[in-house]
Order: sequence, then structure tokens, then C-alpha cells
Amino acid sequence: MTIEIHTPHEGLNEEMVQDIKQAMIRLSHQYKSISRIEFILREEQLVNARENKVCEIKVTIFGENLFTHSRTQNYVNSINEAVQHIGQQVALLASRENELPDKVTTTVKV
Repeated sequence: MTIEIHTPHEGLNEEMVQDIKQAMIRLSHQYKSISRIEFILREEQLVNARENKVCEIKVTIFGENLFTHSRTQNYVNSINEAVQHIGQQVALLASRENELPDKVTTTVKV
């Protein structure tokens, strides 16, 4: 599994990056089929000046791609919202993994 963390040059301390890394590792333990997690923190200049801290998480699972996006006043709130939302998406995907398909097709004649 690959974890990529893209951060801005300023406004983010090392402790926050370590927290991000731990959250992504916990997420990967929750669902073993995750092959790649991309975590992007950036500051948008063209939108509302008060809510310009953006956190995006892209999760690649074999056969599925999940994405979440959060924009708030600071990075901490953006990170928390995005991690919570992607965790819900992964939990939903994990719960659906063991369900039967909607339609069963077979080539065997009975």
C-alpha cells in the first residue's frame, strides 16, 4: 500500500503530518484491500478568504475509487472532516463486501 501526503510549504507542523499518517494507517487496517491513499492539503486563493483551507483524500481500492473533499477555516477542521467522511465511505464499502449481488447470473441449466 502507498500513502502519499502532499502539504503546503507553510502553516503545517510536523505533529499534524504524523497525525495524518496515523489516521491513514488506521484506515488501511480497517479495510485491507486499500492499495493507495493520496492525502492533499492546499490553500485555495480564488474562493472565500475565510474558508480556504482544503483537504482532499483519494483512496484507491482494487476496483473502487473513493474521494472526499473538505474546505474550512483551518487545516485541523478540514482534516478531521475529511478523515471522518472517508472513514464512513470505507466502512460502507466494507459492509457491502459480504452481501450477495443484486442479480445472480449463471450459465448452468437446471
